[in-house]
Amino acid sequence: MTVKEGTYNLTASSGKLFVYTFKEGFLSAVAHDLLIEVTKFSINLNIPAGGINSASVEAEIQANSLKVICAVKDGQHRYDMLKEKDKADIEEATLKDVLHSAKYPTITFRSTDIREREGVYHVKGELTLHGVTRPVEFDAQTATGKDFKGKVTLFQKDYEIKPYKALLGTLKVKNEVDVAFDLSLS
Repeated sequence: MTVKEGTYNLTASSGKLFVYTFKEGFLSAVAHDLLIEVTKFSINLNIPAGGINSASVEAEIQANSLKVICAVKDGQHRYDMLKEKDKADIEEATLKDVLHSAKYPTITFRSTDIREREGVYHVKGELTLHGVTRPVEFDAQTATGKDFKGKVTLFQKDYEIKPYKALLGTLKVKNEVDVAFDLSLS
């Protein structure tokens, strides 16, 4: 399915942008993988008459807009496993001790190349996170020509982020996090 030319301005009302974190360490059995929603973002997608190969994407995410939705266990969203206070504590630690959102309030992405292959859009670009800019690549798919879904795996240490640790390091968040999106262009 082909996406029509045009300029699309996407926000949280256009769909979802999620971050998945994963636990590890000696006490990981008592910890939780997490589903975190990004609640404030803007994405500008420009598809000129020349088609997707001439397209561009720019995104800006407010680092302080990450909200813990629920725990994830065995791939299932578990809304019953975290109390509201637990969510608030995790959010505070994420903003203050991991992302340092007061110092780095925005996360930005700018595409450098977009190519379509067999209905899959391969996007290359530069992500600036925690004051560090690095190249990233990911695939986006559309089922209707009016939506995009995809996922990118990031490594926190690539952006000079120290993955969260507690209890003398016996409980920690893995270096690897997944960022998934499900957005509607209409």
